[in-house]
Amino acid sequence: MHISLLLLIISLATPTICILGDIQLELTHVDYGHQLTKLELAKRAASRSQARAALLTSKAHNSNPLSRANIPFYPSGGNEYALDLAIGTPPRRYPFLLDTGSGLIWTQCKPCSRCLSQPSPIFDPFKSSTFSRLPCSNKLCQDLDSKNCTKNHCMYSYGYGDQTYTYGGFSSETFTFGTSTNIKAQIAFGCGYINGGNLNNCSGIAGFSKAATSLVSQLGISGFSHCMTDDINKRSLLRFGTKEEIYRDIKGTVQTSKFIDGPPGYETLYFIAMTGITVGTKRLSIPKSVFNKGTLVDSGTTFSQLPEVAYNKLKKALISDMKLSASNESTSQIDCFSSPSILPSRVKAPKVILHFKGIDMNLARGNYILDFDEEGVLCLAMGPTTNSFGILGNKQQINMQVMYDLKNSKLAIAPNQCYKK
Repeated sequence: MHISLLLLIISLATPTICILGDIQLELTHVDYGHQLTKLELAKRAASRSQARAALLTSKAHNSNPLSRANIPFYPSGGNEYALDLAIGTPPRRYPFLLDTGSGLIWTQCKPCSRCLSQPSPIFDPFKSSTFSRLPCSNKLCQDLDSKNCTKNHCMYSYGYGDQTYTYGGFSSETFTFGTSTNIKAQIAFGCGYINGGNLNNCSGIAGFSKAATSLVSQLGISGFSHCMTDDINKRSLLRFGTKEEIYRDIKGTVQTSKFIDGPPGYETLYFIAMTGITVGTKRLSIPKSVFNKGTLVDSGTTFSQLPEVAYNKLKKALISDMKLSASNESTSQIDCFSSPSILPSRVKAPKVILHFKGIDMNLARGNYILDFDEEGVLCLAMGPTTNSFGILGNKQQINMQVMYDLKNSKLAIAPNQCYKK
């Protein structure tokens, strides 16, 4: 892990830390190391993608123990990538799920009256010399949507669409980035004493949204970027830093699209304006109104979820162009096809471009088609959604440097080879 730091300023008087420089962290896929076939992995990813799309518009979660207390739920859950962060003094490393769809960073803590299983020991704040409980007057405590005050200690409640939830003390602790103990920041985070749901073998969740309480907002960085590999058993990279740093090492053409306002309730998430789809040399005839609500750029969805009208047009065009037949490997979450004459990987695939305002995302074959020669099928790495907005998943972002330019409120992409050597 390479880290170069130009400047780190920690301000105890304000909730924002200013980090100028470059911090690189490794991302691990939640299916890393699973002994499953490629087709089984694809079906798992498709199922999670559809489930997350449903969660992103779900508003009723009555089965959650905290719902009766009118706790707001955040439209995310079922995340795909994890990163390691070190907490406390002395620092101890914990795996966190990366979530651009939520705005709180939290981990399970002792004393834990209800905790989920995790690979590392649960964080014990009594063994850290830099841990402190935040008072109710703390500005970031005031920014929480659901909090209460117990003996002047800020307490939080936070829930997710997949029924994951956490309740505990809103606290301050030293986070260490990378392997150098010199790169530290004092972060406000949730110390969860009552937790439930699914953390995919992680200890907590790191929210990367635009909310004031998110990790990226607290760090005061100009942006962050990720480069995701096409192999779940290889590590991907996440970078924080200045505009110059997140754009560093880009060799291809950079395209940008301004972030737009999301629908009510989604103001802190990252939306861009989609305008159409091209297959081969033909721009598909899709009414502009289909894309009116924008497209969510999401770290936690694997396969992009297109508005149903747009997806059906895309699927029809690909079936016609590639001369495909339906396969019984199809499920309600993924469309699969066969080609009777040759291996699926040898079927010529047309060019596919996803058009956004300012960005023409030219997809390589592996960004939208999954070939399974042993099973004699190929599947589409996208799906339909009846949501009011589409979702740009991480499969379509494979081998692209995807840069969240927070300072200029825009998304930037450029082709790249993302595997970590």
